[in-house]
Amino acid sequence: MWLIFALVSGLFYTVEGLITRHILRGNKDAWAFSFYFSAIGALVSLPFMLLNVKIATNPFGWIVIVLVGCLIVLQNFLSFKSTNTLEASIQGSITKFRLVWVFLLGVLILHEQSSWLKLIGTLTTVFAGAVILNKFRKRSSLSGITFAFASTIVYGVIIILYKYLFLSFNTASLTFFVFFFPALINILIMPSALRRIKTMFNEQRKPVILACIAGGFANLAMNQSLAIGEASKVLVIIEAFLVITLIGEQIFLKEKSHLTTKIIAVVLATIGAILIRLA
Repeated sequence: MWLIFALVSGLFYTVEGLITRHILRGNKDAWAFSFYFSAIGALVSLPFMLLNVKIATNPFGWIVIVLVGCLIVLQNFLSFKSTNTLEASIQGSITKFRLVWVFLLGVLILHEQSSWLKLIGTLTTVFAGAVILNKFRKRSSLSGITFAFASTIVYGVIIILYKYLFLSFNTASLTFFVFFFPALINILIMPSALRRIKTMFNEQRKPVILACIAGGFANLAMNQSLAIGEASKVLVIIEAFLVITLIGEQIFLKEKSHLTTKIIAVVLATIGAILIRLA
């Protein structure tokens, strides 16, 4: 059963990534989309949380989850902003760098053990990034690459904090709150928030809702798969869906430029991610 949930999660993540690129390419409002992603994700996960509520009983747990909410706002903004200029496969390849930061922070802060597999996977992922930088450093997409790399660093910090949050929240409750708090924070700090949210709804409501629902169910399916299966096997399957993203990008988004670079980056990033996950 875990395999079914892992495949469903990978498929939903792929659909969400392709639709998000369709919505945001050009210079569309990444911040407004970030609000929808969090708000709709919270609505999707709410019924599952209500079936099995476990939340923090001390103030520290809530302080940490609000801090994580702020970091997720930043991470989502950087990630979605990069989608304005980066094809889904290139962004997905860069996103694998989040595993490098999780690995390094885990060793430095949590004193987790290292291994040759993790080291080789890290170097392979870094090489994928070097391939991308070498090809796109003189293009307008360089800003998108910078945003994407920055988002992976923030993501690494978030995952380290998750380890503390799982002591106070179960999976369903944590999934809901890491969607709910960012949605609320976005409303409070986004300039002209209501106008921008309304504009995106009027112009692109169908693809926005579809992408965000896919993102919500992707998270839920992954968490359910992790709850009943081995984490390494689950995450390896999900990571491998980057190859499907590349194929979907060619077929549905018609973004066929620099195909050789994309294939090399996707293969290297996927292999690196799998080695880190298997370690």
